[in-house]
Amino acid sequence: MKKICVFVAIGFFAFVAHAQKSLTSREIYESNRGAIVEIGIGDRFSGNGFIVSSDGVILTANHVVTTPESQRKQYAVNLIVVINGKTYPARPLEATVSDDMANFDFAFLKIESSNLPHVTLGRWDEVRDGDTITIVPSWPGMGCLLLEGTVSNLATQKTFLGPKPVRTIIFQAPIRKGFSGSPFFSKQGHVIGIVDTLVFGISPALADLGNKWAPGPDKADLKMSGISLDASFTEVINNLDQNLISGLGSGVDISYAKQQAPKDKE
Repeated sequence: MKKICVFVAIGFFAFVAHAQKSLTSREIYESNRGAIVEIGIGDRFSGNGFIVSSDGVILTANHVVTTPESQRKQYAVNLIVVINGKTYPARPLEATVSDDMANFDFAFLKIESSNLPHVTLGRWDEVRDGDTITIVPSWPGMGCLLLEGTVSNLATQKTFLGPKPVRTIIFQAPIRKGFSGSPFFSKQGHVIGIVDTLVFGISPALADLGNKWAPGPDKADLKMSGISLDASFTEVINNLDQNLISGLGSGVDISYAKQQAPKDKE
């Protein structure tokens, strides 16, 4: 009887300890908002990233810092990082983009700073279908945003990014273009993935409509009663993308990048 009581007690305390590790989205947001950065190419906002070591190493999505003309295999020039309104010149931590960096869509930047707040990297198996995740992107002029989502699916699939299957997390959340590179967290407050709007993408039909109606130098600016039809259709399609299609977001498993993450030296 005493042994049974001991085992029950140990199990109870283990359950309580596990329960105490769960954090609210607000707690995760407050603990990590200082580690979220905006990334720019020159004066153009490109996406998000997050600090992974106090000496200024930043993790982001590869497509945020590379050029489409190079098939995402060459870095853009004039990379900058904005932290709490302060701008830092940034350089890629790796001189070249490896096949795996392009395939799994991750990249590291480095800025010259110290004693920076940083996130804790976790594992994708910290969540299951139906679990709540916390997403913390940043937007120019607004700062960090607090978003909550629900995991819809954990899957391993090939994407157009490369030949190797990628572990992806599909989730329901108000995600839009520009949030790529931002982190999302498990209830334990660990980063488990990088937001990647390219993995799932938007509706192909909607993308085709966008290309058809988007204004361009080879298209006449049709007007009816003083209204630009091109501009009107573009606005409608952009709103559809942001408010409907992008309600289903995606991210890549953090483990690919975690294997190559430098150790915090401070």
